[in-house]
Amino acid sequence: MKKVELLSPAGDYECFLAALSAGADAVYLGLDKFGARAYAGNLSRKELFEALDISHILGRKIYLTVNTLFKDSEIDELYDFLYEPYCRGLDGVIVQDPGVISAIRKCLPHLPVHVSTQAAITSSEGAMLLKKLGATRIVPARELSLEEIKLLKSRTGLEIECFVHGSMCYCYSGKCLMSSFIGGRSGNRGRCAQPCRLPYSGAYPLSLKDMCTVKMLPKLIDAGITSFKIEGRMKDSGYVHSVTSLYRKYIDRYYENNEYNVDDTDLKELIKKHTRSGGCDGYYFRHNGKSMITPDSPAYVSENSSSAKPLKKYELPKMKVRISCTLKEGCPAEISVENDGIAAKTVTDVIPERAINRVVTEDDVKKQLIRTGGTVFEAGSAAADIEPGLFIPNGRINEIRRQGLEGFTHKILEGFRRSDAVQYSPAVLDRCAPRCSEEYPKVRVSVLNEGQLKAAVLSRADAVIVPMRLLLQEAWRKISTGNCRIYAALPYVIREESRVNSPDNVRKFINSVMASDEISGFYVSNNESLQLLNECGYDGEVIGDIHLYAYNREAYAFYKENGCTGLTVPSELNERELKSRQVTGEELIVYGHLPMMISANCVYSSSRGCENRDAGHDFYLTDRKNEKLYVSCICSECMNVIYNSVSLCITDCADVFDAIRPSSVRFVFTDEEPDEAGRILDIYMSNRHKNGSTDEPITEKYTRGHIKRGVD
Repeated sequence: MKKVELLSPAGDYECFLAALSAGADAVYLGLDKFGARAYAGNLSRKELFEALDISHILGRKIYLTVNTLFKDSEIDELYDFLYEPYCRGLDGVIVQDPGVISAIRKCLPHLPVHVSTQAAITSSEGAMLLKKLGATRIVPARELSLEEIKLLKSRTGLEIECFVHGSMCYCYSGKCLMSSFIGGRSGNRGRCAQPCRLPYSGAYPLSLKDMCTVKMLPKLIDAGITSFKIEGRMKDSGYVHSVTSLYRKYIDRYYENNEYNVDDTDLKELIKKHTRSGGCDGYYFRHNGKSMITPDSPAYVSENSSSAKPLKKYELPKMKVRISCTLKEGCPAEISVENDGIAAKTVTDVIPERAINRVVTEDDVKKQLIRTGGTVFEAGSAAADIEPGLFIPNGRINEIRRQGLEGFTHKILEGFRRSDAVQYSPAVLDRCAPRCSEEYPKVRVSVLNEGQLKAAVLSRADAVIVPMRLLLQEAWRKISTGNCRIYAALPYVIREESRVNSPDNVRKFINSVMASDEISGFYVSNNESLQLLNECGYDGEVIGDIHLYAYNREAYAFYKENGCTGLTVPSELNERELKSRQVTGEELIVYGHLPMMISANCVYSSSRGCENRDAGHDFYLTDRKNEKLYVSCICSECMNVIYNSVSLCITDCADVFDAIRPSSVRFVFTDEEPDEAGRILDIYMSNRHKNGSTDEPITEKYTRGHIKRGVD
């Protein structure tokens, strides 16, 4: 049985040394940009190269985090950013953005690509879409059960990397826009301000306990997981060393013994020092639960610290080698260094001389050859073949040893070097044709209930976007839609274990749509939906929603090539970035409370108990500023959606409309009563210009979102 990989975090070089010292098989780390932990210390490029060489000598691996969404101006930087690490043998990159995967495949053909948990892969369909693009490993959403992970592994054949310890997000990672919308710090750009750790309605209902799975490691290993990942690039070297050491101990214990038990002292060490509020075992055997929440406080306290006292110095493991040298008068000394897998013979620039007073002995030479301190090598044995009557000073013997180890190091590292990088060439976009100046942008309306659907139809909207769960009910067919087209919004999340939004049920729904003429197209929020539509052979209209992040031309091209006939203007890009992106004809959201969190955990259930109503629940959370956040509890999909407390309104941003020429504008209705929804639409319809803008905002209290400020 191939042993599971233990993967540890490194926020800086000291943490990297701590991870190797503690027995990590691989380390994931970041440089000064493009990583999802922008506020970690991170490594310099020089430190990365040193880390790569040390790791490769010791048989370990380095994975570089490149798991932010890339703006279009940044995608051109990717080649230069990764070129040197790639040539030096970087073992893999962790990526969220499909545009980055596409660009890497063009220019760095043999670089393994690991899809970040930020990509929120929740079933084999989404994984297969990215496998076709070139992904080699998936870090699935942390919300998946162990049974779902087994299916993902068996159906895709991809490597699977799963978290086993550390902090957890309340939202499906990558689908969280809360920090971005509220504070301008985007989690998709590595700058999350952790609003989930703040109080709401007098408690901390969005704060999850830290994960601790040491007691269940045998079940995780038997599930076929490739790599066990410890969270913590924002934590110090003491945490990295302590947690890695304990997981190393118990992984090895499982492989070496038929019985598996965790010592009480070790478990207490992990729980007290390295978890928030006592810890939990994550989602592997539960969909959600009150026991996963820290309702009273999200903080680490003194007796429950997130850190351990750092060691003064971390002792790196050593590679045992055999060293031998040959000394002949007037000839350059030769030295051979070898272990069980590799050997290198080096002709040095040291030339022994005939002895005048004292003859060098074999013991003299061997004594110096084994002094490998300060290196990652340990001399298991040493030998010397010396022509009689020679003398050589100890310093010169040391030089022979140094050159020999350098030659051996070069021999090892040359196997990791690459020289096949190809200069990056940008994607050529199939841009949408400019909208005719005589036509208004189409008006599309996203609704959550039948009352809003009726209001949209009465207000002469061109199309209404209805969640799949409502279209599965017969009631909507009683509404006369006239010339208004109906689009189906496929679920935010598609999972094997779900009652409504499982891949099989979504596939069945798609096939039913294809067999009728009631639905004009689909809105999709994830890679799973795209793959299912492709598998079903659907060739109609497919619009990528705001969670299909096409921030750059490569991502845009990827989604267009995989079934999207249109995309939604990215919600985190500002006016200048949208103009420079030069994509026209997309759909622009101009009004609405946008979804900030999509979660498997349930605020309602955690606070009041699960009632599992077919109609779900609608309620509000109150933040520290007394703002009300609308929460849609979707029981049929066992999922919460938390919306922004303030509505977006950009209808009066005429220059944006002129620059991106949207083919359609969208109104997003959430908790609006039908009369209010109709009133807002009527105001817009009565005041819009040909380009789609209005002279004044169409509502009083609103936010511009990121159209002016953007995100870093």
